[in-house]
Amino acid sequence: MPRKKQYQWHMDGGPETELGPSRSAKKRQCHALQALGQELTLLAPADWQHLDLPPDLLEALHLHARIRDKEGKRRQLQYIGRLMRHTNAEALQAALAARKDAAAADAARFHAAEQWRERLLTATQQELAGVVEEWLRHVATQADTSARTDWPALIAAAREEQARQQEQLASGKKQPPHARRALFRALAAALAPAPQA
Repeated sequence: MPRKKQYQWHMDGGPETELGPSRSAKKRQCHALQALGQELTLLAPADWQHLDLPPDLLEALHLHARIRDKEGKRRQLQYIGRLMRHTNAEALQAALAARKDAAAADAARFHAAEQWRERLLTATQQELAGVVEEWLRHVATQADTSARTDWPALIAAAREEQARQQEQLASGKKQPPHARRALFRALAAALAPAPQA
């Protein structure tokens, strides 16, 4: 079969300048849409409702979640990729990126709360006042949350509970760390961003 010529000529003698995307570009676009569809399958079904997806795509995602056969899942994923051609992929990618950013911010906030809790619980009695003062300066921007929290009482209860648990560990009894958890929740709440009006 003869090779197709690169330029097609019109009747008026000028070259046709409007060439569509190449097959490779179309294939890359299809693979990108299928990857986006696969990312959707990893979300919880309740999260799909917040993404403004077409009904047929929602139905395909629910069916994918019920399929247990590996080959069936693969074929359903290809079907989801085909349905993704009729969605606003850019808006969907932006929504998924925003979800990832929010999840990363939450994880960072919880790690920071864990680190502050450990600093407050492992500080010696002489260092404790300085650590508490540093913590209060750190959350001074969110006065509405930290003003209602009795930090000295929470920290003292968690430190007492930690000392009791070390004694109970030697005797073989162990109680749940209620005060440590309460301190962690208060720290995480104080580190949460202020609600936007």
